[in-house]
Amino acid sequence: MDPTNIREFLHACLVELLRYRYIVLGAFVLLSAGVLTAGYMMPKNYTSRVILYADVTNIIGGLLEGQAEITNIDRSKEARDTIFTDRILRAVAIDAGFADPDKAVATLRSKMKISANGDYVNISYTSSDRDQSFNVIDAVTRNFLSETTRKKREESQSAFEFIDAQVVKYKQQLEAAESALKDFSAQNIDITEASVAERVTRYKDAIQVLRLEIQDNESRLASYEAELRSEPEFLEIETERAPSFQERQLEGFEQQLADLRLTYLDTHPDIISLKDQIAALEAKVAADRSAQQGERNVTQVENPAFTSLKELISAERADLRARQNRLSNTERLLQAELSNAETVAEKQATYKELTRDYDVTKDVYEDMLQRRESARLSMTLDIEGQGVSYKVHEPASYPLQSDGLQLTHFAAIGPVLGLMLPLGLIVVMVLLDPRVRSASYMEDQLPSHVPMITAIPMYDSMVSEVASRRSLILIGLLLVLYLSIYGLFSAGTSALQALGLSI
Repeated sequence: MDPTNIREFLHACLVELLRYRYIVLGAFVLLSAGVLTAGYMMPKNYTSRVILYADVTNIIGGLLEGQAEITNIDRSKEARDTIFTDRILRAVAIDAGFADPDKAVATLRSKMKISANGDYVNISYTSSDRDQSFNVIDAVTRNFLSETTRKKREESQSAFEFIDAQVVKYKQQLEAAESALKDFSAQNIDITEASVAERVTRYKDAIQVLRLEIQDNESRLASYEAELRSEPEFLEIETERAPSFQERQLEGFEQQLADLRLTYLDTHPDIISLKDQIAALEAKVAADRSAQQGERNVTQVENPAFTSLKELISAERADLRARQNRLSNTERLLQAELSNAETVAEKQATYKELTRDYDVTKDVYEDMLQRRESARLSMTLDIEGQGVSYKVHEPASYPLQSDGLQLTHFAAIGPVLGLMLPLGLIVVMVLLDPRVRSASYMEDQLPSHVPMITAIPMYDSMVSEVASRRSLILIGLLLVLYLSIYGLFSAGTSALQALGLSI
């Protein structure tokens, strides 16, 4: 907009303001007085509040840090759940002086606000009576602190009893797991794959050795039995005459043969040579005996070689049966170990599972023991007042001012509104007025081929100018008087009471 037009627009607004000066003054007075009256008449609510601090840091708590655990809970929820119970609210209503405590419970619950910021709990109550607001907060503080102390002790006692019951339960589970592990270990002393493989190898080696020894036993036994069949059980001995040289020699050879057979086999050259000599001597002795049969008597005696062979055969058979029994037992043990090898993985899995159950149960049991001691310490701390406790951080405040806008706010808003509204109406009136008030504006609106010849300014006579000045002085005096009265009422009821006035 052209600066000339702005200047002429402001001049037009000033002219209209002077024209309607009494109306503007009246609107200013009415609006400002109305706003101030609204400030006096508006219902007032008073809020009293208290700030509590959940004290979890104290001397004993610092010394026992890590041993006695304090439950971490939502402070606002804890305070709300405690205070909003009918029992607490009824006690608060009685202490605050409500006429009907039962009906006051719902009112207290709706008007009371509880919030938390960390360990700080803010409790506030709003009422139209400042005394009632303060009394309610004071009663809430006392009843809440008493109730939290009682509940904390009960919770600590309950927690200790619960953990103690869990300790007994896990102790029984630990004993059962330990017994199962011992029984399984007793039945399966060595169930590792390495030990089973080692025993299988040892049994196989033992079986091979036994089979070789049995073959040796069977070979010797067959040789002894063959020799036994070739030996006579009895020998003939002359009784009526002395033995001849050949007979004594034959007896010596036979004894020598028996001794050699204890050491060597029949295929030994000495034994073969000795047998040939014995055979020759036997033939000669037999011929001599045949010739002398009618003259001499002979008797039969036990053959020592035959007896020795029988003893060797008996011992060899006993040794053979013993080795065969050992072979049978070793083969049975081998089969048992081979069967164990098939189930060793399953047994190891069972053993590991039993061990794991035992270890887990033991860890839980030991942890529960520590928790029980922690619960015992926590219970002792709560009984001694050393656990989580609420302390008054800021005591209940007596509400000296009402909530919301104060009277001074209304007193400040009234003159501004009383001035801005009439001025705004005058500006709107000038903007909407169809009359031409500016020559430059009219010149801008005319077509280019229509020139404006001249502009005639407004003429004010000397009489109207003096009257206008007098009216402005009167308006100023009235405005000063009104503002003085307005300022007096804006100071509030306390200032009026000091002057002996009351509203």
